[in-house]
Amino acid sequence: MLDERKRLVLRAIIDSYIETAEPVGSRTIARKHDLGVSPATIRNEMADLEETGYLQQPHVSAGRVPSDKGYRFYVDALMEPYVFPGMELQKLHEEISSVQLSPERSIHEAARLLALLTQSVSLIVAPSTDQLVFKHLQLAALEDTGILVTLVLHPGIVKNRLIRTKRDYSPEQIADLSTALNQKLKGITYRELGPTIFTEVIRDFEEIGRALVEIILQGLAEDKGEQIYASGTVNILSQPEFRDVDRAIALFEALEQKEHLLNLLGRAAKSSGVQVAIGHENVSSAMQSCSLVTCTYYVGNDVVGTIGVIGPTRMDYARVMAAVDVVSRSLSTLLTEDK
Repeated sequence: MLDERKRLVLRAIIDSYIETAEPVGSRTIARKHDLGVSPATIRNEMADLEETGYLQQPHVSAGRVPSDKGYRFYVDALMEPYVFPGMELQKLHEEISSVQLSPERSIHEAARLLALLTQSVSLIVAPSTDQLVFKHLQLAALEDTGILVTLVLHPGIVKNRLIRTKRDYSPEQIADLSTALNQKLKGITYRELGPTIFTEVIRDFEEIGRALVEIILQGLAEDKGEQIYASGTVNILSQPEFRDVDRAIALFEALEQKEHLLNLLGRAAKSSGVQVAIGHENVSSAMQSCSLVTCTYYVGNDVVGTIGVIGPTRMDYARVMAAVDVVSRSLSTLLTEDK
């Protein structure tokens, strides 16, 4: 366990390094932070912190930079939480939940705003198809025995399909069928569908029921996987750590691998609150010069997706963690209100 002086020195070094991206020396700490001790004493403390693995020295003549262990201790025990101003919070929530946007579009908007707030790469895992809930179904008669089927699924998915029937239906019959199908399916998740419900739909609604079952099965086959919305990938190039072309390319390639990202973000779904994986705590070699900050978001009490930010280990952890938490809460509120 670190004593108070070592904690103050470590925190000062990490704060300075996050701000400047330059190795930090004892004179810098003595000048910028009133620790009440001489540069020589700070230098001795830095040597001890390096020996115990909290700092590292990139070059013999350079100052120190934090190690993954140092960042972990900083996040867990030293960092001052960041609090967004009330007006900024209100504006953020209004932009995500704008009435002009569907919930699906709001997920896109949340990813964009999170990237903007953090100047890093943002990722949002949208709910998989089997988590979607039937919210509303609408049938609309078209010419030549055509019927437009509109499925509104919560949260925020709309599917339209045109089906052909062997017989004509009057507007009254179409309205009655819409009402009956809504009574049958409303509130049911894709996960709860099965042979019994499919059989009942076909039995009760004949050719329209059969076509609807085909639409549902096709949707399950096509869209069962979770979708990832990413934003701010170009922000990586503004970070000094990724001036190394090979390092940047390796990260870009990792960001292109959907299953890889789902595995990374899926771990967060098993824990509540904001989670941070720092450097080598990430299994992927391409991610070991990065940190990943994640949080789940909800509809009611049910976890439906994960929000994440990827940036260099030299990220502003307090601000990024606050941003992830705020966007998660805003998106959860929006989707729950839409339920």
